Amino acid sequence: MPFHPRLLLLSCLLVISLILPFNTMAGDLSAQLPDIGKAGTSVLSPREEQQLGREFMRSVQHNLKLVDDPPTVAYLQGLADLLVISLQESHQPITVFLVDDPSINAFAGPGGYIGIHTGLLLAARNEGELVSVLAHEIAHVTQRHLVRAFEASSRMTLPTMGALIAAIVLGASNPQVGEALLASTMANNTQQQLAHSRSNEQEADNIGLDLMVSAAYDPRAMVAFFEILQNTQRSTEFAAPEFMRTHPLTLGRVADARNRAEQYPAYTPRNNTTFELMQARTITLGKENATAPLGARLKKSAWTHEAKKYFRALQAAKNGDYPLARTTLGQLTQENRHRVLFPYSAAQIELADNRPRPAKEILSQALTLFPGNLSLIELYANTLLRLEQPRPALEILKVALRKNPEYYRLYQPYAKAANALHEKAEAYRALAEWQYAQGGLYQAVAYLEQALKTPGLPPYERLTLQARQDMLKSEVEQLKEPASQAPGEHLTDTKQ
Repeated sequence: MPFHPRLLLLSCLLVISLILPFNTMAGDLSAQLPDIGKAGTSVLSPREEQQLGREFMRSVQHNLKLVDDPPTVAYLQGLADLLVISLQESHQPITVFLVDDPSINAFAGPGGYIGIHTGLLLAARNEGELVSVLAHEIAHVTQRHLVRAFEASSRMTLPTMGALIAAIVLGASNPQVGEALLASTMANNTQQQLAHSRSNEQEADNIGLDLMVSAAYDPRAMVAFFEILQNTQRSTEFAAPEFMRTHPLTLGRVADARNRAEQYPAYTPRNNTTFELMQARTITLGKENATAPLGARLKKSAWTHEAKKYFRALQAAKNGDYPLARTTLGQLTQENRHRVLFPYSAAQIELADNRPRPAKEILSQALTLFPGNLSLIELYANTLLRLEQPRPALEILKVALRKNPEYYRLYQPYAKAANALHEKAEAYRALAEWQYAQGGLYQAVAYLEQALKTPGLPPYERLTLQARQDMLKSEVEQLKEPASQAPGEHLTDTKQ
């Protein structure tokens, strides 16, 4: 999809920071992007930044493998929401996603998008350490460090910009070539870039510590996670973790964070059971099986009995032992009826065992206890569709989307249910909203055009669809992107 020229350049800079980190040692960390001057609002408008964020996510989804697990992603999003409560100033909405990658890394993109690697989630020893990384990345967003990088880049020469874009293109297929290009291009300004990069990192640390304290997390967890990174580097013969390559970690930075953290009083340790349950899901959803190394890890871990039992249930289901998984999840549900994760997992096990009717009953009962839980609603709707019951699926999704229109995951099952009921306009409208959330602005406009062509469309519905299409077309014009775009795929040919 074409970019506005300014968006294209900033996107190039962002992708470099994501896929072409320098591989250096702690004592000689190369810089990230330059940062000259204070953050401003004149470079990108909030709407431009939001659109850039959607474009960024399109690239992320195309090039990275994301973890499609609503409970885990909702858990991470909940932590981020808790951290931003104390923020008074306006900022981009924070959206967290999980990347299926064993490296210890996290990154903040434009538009408030924050990626967490599964390797980082598993490397953290408690929820506080995970929160410290989220707080750090949220600080990068609120301080608009990416916009500052764009301000500096506007003073680069054309050859420098060309080399940066070449590094992107070549780095996608050959990271070594891309990294060499980037290194040679910016070699003359390494010291200046390093200073600014360290300044950004220290600012993100300081604000992140404040966010942690406001959310009642011990700020010492950030220092503890720094120590994990340093120990990981030592144990792998100076091969720095990805997070250290993209977030320069100096002795001075660690010392400063430690000094600031020690100024706060001692904190009562938090309950980490939910965090451990999410680690169990992450391990099970990964490529590993219930092999000896995992068993050894489980025995050595400090997980609670509840987390270990949950892990065994998930592993049993993964290995096809559904009776054992079903029994274990039933016991966990009886022991703790306040954890929505247990009935959700129990329903997943029934679906995996090709038993959608018991899954429906489990989810129906769970929704009486957790009526607004979007993960449950999504799984329940998909279960109803599997049972060829599109009408109740459409109704529950309609209510959920009326309250949570930004929860784009519900638009796909909504489109399926509407299509099954021959409500073509509604189906196309839902697909348009799903595409828009993914950054597919032109495709969203095309789907709305298909909706407007539906025969017998009521006048009010036509006006509503037309107003939404005009709004999206206005975004296209404001971004000064080419208006032409290939027509949207037909509904019956679209993967829903």
